[in-house]
Amino acid sequence: MPIVSNARALRVTVVGLLMSVTLACPIHAQEDHGIYYGSRAGMHVTTVSKSGIGTSKAVILIDHTPQDAKAYCVEYEQDYSMACVKRTMTDVKVKDRVTANCTEPTWTDVYGQSYAFEGNSKSSDLMADYIVRNLASGEILDGSSASGYFTALSIFQELCPGIAK
Repeated sequence: MPIVSNARALRVTVVGLLMSVTLACPIHAQEDHGIYYGSRAGMHVTTVSKSGIGTSKAVILIDHTPQDAKAYCVEYEQDYSMACVKRTMTDVKVKDRVTANCTEPTWTDVYGQSYAFEGNSKSSDLMADYIVRNLASGEILDGSSASGYFTALSIFQELCPGIAK
């Protein structure tokens, strides 16, 4: 019986050790997919670096990688081909950064579009919790995925955490 107990104890110790090592290891920027370029599954980019998060000079450098394109192809199009990855890499034209002035609070998305966060929505005409204005058109995003509300707001939340909760 002691052999079984010792084996079980050894398994628990090894599993615990592996979990400790895994949890202690830093998450690499390539694994961070908090920046999206659209509302469909897999429409994300890879975070290269972050600086000034939560300040007037918040910047997240991004890269649309073949792995990101594959995620879109597999998760949304259900296409596992290299042709889909190549087509997606060609079709998706995003900037290399998203930026924000969290004190204003304004930001730019992956396409260079500028937005302003104008606080809580009190209008029953909007499906949105917050007022997000496209600064180029003056349009308030209505809270639908078609308006780009969730994509724009999620970028703001990454750049300026704690403002729009």
